[in-house]
Amino acid sequence: MISCLLLERPGRWRIFGVAGLLSIAMLPSMPLLWRAATSFDAGTFVIGEAFSSALFNSAVVAFTVMFIALVVGLPIGVLAALYHVPGKKPVLVLVALPLLVPSFLWAIGWSALAARWGRTASEVLSGFAGCIIVFSATGIPLVLLTAFIVTIGLSASQVEAARLAGGERVVFRQALRHAAQPALLAASLAGVLTLSDPGPGLIFGLRSAASDILTSFSALYDFGQAGQQCVILAGVVLLVATPLAYFAAPWLATQVMPRQLLAEIPVRHRGSSFAAIVALLILVAFGILLPVTGISLPVIEADAEFERSLSEVGRTWANTLIYALGAGAMAALLGFLLAFFVGRSTRLRTVCLGICIGLFSLPPALAALGLVQLAGEAEAWMDPLLRSRLTVCLALGLRFFPVAAVLGLQAWAATSSSWNWAGAIHGVPLTKYLRKVLLPFVSPTLALALFLVGLLATADVSTVLLLHPPGQESFPLAIFTVMANAPESLAASLCLLYVAAAGGLLILVARFLNIQESL
Repeated sequence: MISCLLLERPGRWRIFGVAGLLSIAMLPSMPLLWRAATSFDAGTFVIGEAFSSALFNSAVVAFTVMFIALVVGLPIGVLAALYHVPGKKPVLVLVALPLLVPSFLWAIGWSALAARWGRTASEVLSGFAGCIIVFSATGIPLVLLTAFIVTIGLSASQVEAARLAGGERVVFRQALRHAAQPALLAASLAGVLTLSDPGPGLIFGLRSAASDILTSFSALYDFGQAGQQCVILAGVVLLVATPLAYFAAPWLATQVMPRQLLAEIPVRHRGSSFAAIVALLILVAFGILLPVTGISLPVIEADAEFERSLSEVGRTWANTLIYALGAGAMAALLGFLLAFFVGRSTRLRTVCLGICIGLFSLPPALAALGLVQLAGEAEAWMDPLLRSRLTVCLALGLRFFPVAAVLGLQAWAATSSSWNWAGAIHGVPLTKYLRKVLLPFVSPTLALALFLVGLLATADVSTVLLLHPPGQESFPLAIFTVMANAPESLAASLCLLYVAAAGGLLILVARFLNIQESL
């Protein structure tokens, strides 16, 4: 009989387990990296002037988005956490919506809205301006929610001490300083993720590195060039993501540990509360209402093609659900298995979080093109693994494995070592302890990881575009592929249906979190 004290014991088996899981997460990218390395040795690894220009454009957009997200998101998140804001929870749920919707949908909305405003507006929103607006609408919520979570972690005694020292101005200034580093890390992550997103660049006519990769592979069928471009982009991303992971991992490793603090209750302050709600409403209007209005205008002005849109939903909903659930199950399983091997080791937790940040920052096309290369060289009997919907599920699950890993590490850190000691004293076998005690405790977080990864995987168009079997596209991919050739009203109807579905699922997640908090 294996004792449940095994969960508290250190050992090399933990290191081997962690190394094995992280190797699995990196495995799809290895064929492309190896091919790029051999191309470099052979002297055929070249960047090209066109791709250099596209990479420069992507870098300009990324750094601009980082700056805007930090300057706007940090103070709003701190204000929303410190002060009582009417309707705070539903507004924050709305603010998070752009994080779960493909960015090209918001780009379609802004482009349609600018077309109605006139030629001058379309010219202003084309190129850099349009991409920066769309990516900022995603980056600002990421920084805002990070600052909000960090600020609500302050204890009541800390806030009261600052308030006694100088009033609300000192409280706000010190809270800004407290949340500045995590918010900067979130802004950096938002900037890094923009480097790998091709959608807005394709719509606003800005040549970006990510769009060049898709063009090289999907339009020109030049796998070698697409692979080289993807590796170069991954190298640029890692230059930014490595210091980000180095500084963020220790902070995250301490934050996921359970802390016994008396949480600060938001106070009522007329000026600050008014400023917070106005800022949140402006952000909702800017990030959601305006692009949704742009999407709705073609539907209102022309005959609504909801019947054809519903037929597209009926054709793609099964694939979308399979990809979402498959990716969620894969990521949740690996993420919680990683938490099992890490245990209570702070060093292992820090290393894993740093590597997870790096993995999440990599372009999704890197793993997808690696799997394409494997599929091209594999035998026919490997089709179920490398040329099917299972391939898409595996790629998406490994892509969002870091998200599930963070949730798994947090859930494991919230368990108490006294449970294991009590089980060992009473002779409870490890399997029974896992089934009766640990699994019921972590199952809500496990369900949340599956649900959240499923939503994020649904919004990932690049991976599905490169890997889906013929005729097995997802709903977002169907929108992405028809938006250039289909009638504008049809594309708008599809976009509205997707935004409505994503909003409904986000509300379900928020309700689930409220129920768990009340329990």
